[in-house]
Amino acid sequence: MKLKYSIIFSIFYFLFTIYSVTPAHAASCTNQYGSTVECPQNHIVVNKKVRHPINMNVFIENLTSNDTAYSPNDIVEYDIAVSNTSNVNYSEITVSDSLPTYLVFDGGIGSYNSTTNILTYTITNVNAGTTVHNRFTAKVKAASAFANDLTCNVDNYVKVTGPDGQTDDDTASLCVQTKVLGVTTLPVAGFEDYAFMMPFAILAMIGSGLFIAIKKARP
Repeated sequence: MKLKYSIIFSIFYFLFTIYSVTPAHAASCTNQYGSTVECPQNHIVVNKKVRHPINMNVFIENLTSNDTAYSPNDIVEYDIAVSNTSNVNYSEITVSDSLPTYLVFDGGIGSYNSTTNILTYTITNVNAGTTVHNRFTAKVKAASAFANDLTCNVDNYVKVTGPDGQTDDDTASLCVQTKVLGVTTLPVAGFEDYAFMMPFAILAMIGSGLFIAIKKARP
């Protein structure tokens, strides 16, 4: 009898061990602050970046007052990366991007509503463990749209919606500089600006006259 119970207990323990194995860690993802975090299981993750205004090969999370700013009428390019971190394939994911007040859609994927300033598009057949990148451009409004010489926290907000109502969101921020720092035009020179040069001009004329006189006096 004891042997019988021992066998039953062994089988039960074996099955329990199989089904209680700790699952593997999810892949690493980057949050909106640029930190590496563990991707959530059975979910979608969106990561939005903005192209650097000077280094055109670099996309970053956010541009602050310590970085180079964009100027009025500049073209800004955004990259939206949508990842399927689950273990199943998604047939469709919807992306909704809300542009800030200071920018208007310029070109790229999707359908743009000029009244709401929102860009929408769908991604189909997003397989498990894959990431899909899409880019679009927006134009900075004229200088008259800005109240300050430097305007930061110009946030572009994006939200993605997947199967079963799964959602994620992210932002990318930049700054706009409406005026070039420092002197942009030189002042018109007056008499006082040239007065200090007069003694040198007189000496040059005297020296030139003496040179000509000496040259003529020579046989």
